[in-house]
Amino acid sequence: MLTRLKLTAMRDRLDGLLDEAARGDLSLRETLALLCGAEVAHREERRIQMGTAIAKFPHQRTLEAFDFAAQPSLDPKQVRDLAACRWVANGDALLIQGPR
Repeated sequence: MLTRLKLTAMRDRLDGLLDEAARGDLSLRETLALLCGAEVAHREERRIQMGTAIAKFPHQRTLEAFDFAAQPSLDPKQVRDLAACRWVANGDALLIQGPR
């Protein structure tokens, strides 16, 4: 039924989470929250993959693969903090300036 409803991430995690719940490790609420969270994460991942495929980027780059040694003026901790986008939720502005 979960496949028919296109809830494939829930389907994939269901048995394992039900086993944990049966052992008493998870409440019903926690089990449902984890199932829903898995489905949301799966859909978000698929959305990003589709957007990347449609954009036809020549190379896929990630922040994890960035060589900070090649740019010693960049603070890796600060870059990762900015990448978390908490500044957006706080309503702050961000200005990124190139070389001086």
